[in-house]
Amino acid sequence: MSIGSTATSQPASGQIHSPWDDFDGLGYFYQFRPTYPQRIAEQLRFVLPDCRGGHIIEVGAGTGLFTRSLAAVFGSSFQIVAVEPNEDMRRHAETQTPTGVLVHYTDGVAEHLQAADGSAQLVTAASAVHRFNRPAFYREAQRVLAPGGVLAIVQYEPYDKGSAFVDGFLSVIEAALPGYRRHRHSRPEGGYAEIDIAVELGAESGLKDVTREPFVFNELIDRETFQHRARSFTIVQKAINHEGEDAILSALGILFEQYSDSNALVEMPYEAEIITARRT
Repeated sequence: MSIGSTATSQPASGQIHSPWDDFDGLGYFYQFRPTYPQRIAEQLRFVLPDCRGGHIIEVGAGTGLFTRSLAAVFGSSFQIVAVEPNEDMRRHAETQTPTGVLVHYTDGVAEHLQAADGSAQLVTAASAVHRFNRPAFYREAQRVLAPGGVLAIVQYEPYDKGSAFVDGFLSVIEAALPGYRRHRHSRPEGGYAEIDIAVELGAESGLKDVTREPFVFNELIDRETFQHRARSFTIVQKAINHEGEDAILSALGILFEQYSDSNALVEMPYEAEIITARRT
C-alpha cells in the first residue's frame, strides 16, 4: 500500500466531526507502532487470580494491537469484545487478527457499551481513554463490571527523560502546534490537557483499590519505522496539517540522522503505565 493512499481524510464541509474521525486513514501506520509489552496483559491476568473465564471488553481497540496481546495471555476461556468506532481501524484489526482467536470486533463508543449489567470481568482501554467522555465511560465501566471486576487503563508515550532523541521529537511537534506541550493529550472537545487517571478513578464511588504501575521500555527502530510510526499519532498528523507534510517529515528525518547509530538504528524509549481499579 502506498503512503499516498493512506493519507488522513478531512471531514467534508458541514459534516459533524467526531473524536474518532481523527483516525481515518491511520490504520496502515499502526502496524509500525510498538508492540505492547506482554507484561501488561500478564499484570491484568494477575489481578484476576480467581477468575477462570468470562468476558473482557476492550474499548477503543484501534487495530487490535492490545487486543491480540490480551487474547494471547488470557486464552480461550475468556471471550474478548473489542469496541472500536472507527471503521478503518476495525477493518485493519479484523484482517490482522488470526483466525481462531476469540475476539469479536464491533462498532461502538465508550460512553454507551452494548453489554449487560455486571457481565464483564475486565474492562480495559489502551492508549484511548483521553479521547473519551471519561465520567460517562467510568459510569458505563462500573455498570458492566461484575462485583470484583477490574477496570484497567493502559497508556504509553515517548519518554524524554535522558533521551535527546525523544526530546527532539517532541520539540518538533511543539514547534509546529501552538498551544501544544509534551505530555498533554488531545481532548474530545478540542485542545490539549494533562490528565491524571488514577486521581479520576479514585473519585469514583463504585471503584476501589486504585493502583498505578509505570515502567519504561525501549525499542531500536530504523528510519522507515520511525517516520511511519510518527505518522500513526494524531498529534503528528495535526502538526503535518498545520506546517505541511514536507516540513514535518524533513525535520523528523534530520532528527533521525542526527541520533542514529552505525547500524542506522535509534533507541526510542517509552513510559508505559497500568492503572487499575476494582469494582466494589
